Amino acid sequence: MKTTVTGRHIEVTPALKAYVEERINHLARYSNRATEASVILTVEKYRHQADVTVNVNGTVVQATEETSEMYASIDQAVEKVERQIKKLNDRLHDHRQRVEPLSVDEAVAGAPVLGRTVVAERPAVAAMTPEDAASSLERGSDSFLLFRHAATAQVNLVYRKADGTVGWIDPNS
Repeated sequence: MKTTVTGRHIEVTPALKAYVEERINHLARYSNRATEASVILTVEKYRHQADVTVNVNGTVVQATEETSEMYASIDQAVEKVERQIKKLNDRLHDHRQRVEPLSVDEAVAGAPVLGRTVVAERPAVAAMTPEDAASSLERGSDSFLLFRHAATAQVNLVYRKADGTVGWIDPNS
């Protein structure tokens, strides 16, 4: 990982730079997509501030810490960035179990029994006109009838409404 260490009102010694690079390289175990890091070390009177910015695959993760010691500020800022990277990884990885959709036969077989028995039927869908289907529905005792439209060859439905009239569902309209 490319690391840039900058000092404001402080000279960045080789030991300080090596410590920062060691701590930043420690973040690589949590995300192998971290490409570059920028660390700005600032001293104002007795306040030592470490500002750590890491680019993780296009997402910028940043933390700032201020203590009375520079090494403690670096440690705390890197720990904050570490927590943020862990959160980012958790959000990117979906931990929910994926459930495969069931077929109709499997769903009926595995359906909970709630006092009623569910029977799966595969009715024969005859080719007819909507008028023929409506007259068949009126002759029978069923509340609906599936049929294949003679002109379009698509499955349609005629049903008996609550007021006694017949409704027609055409998927083309």
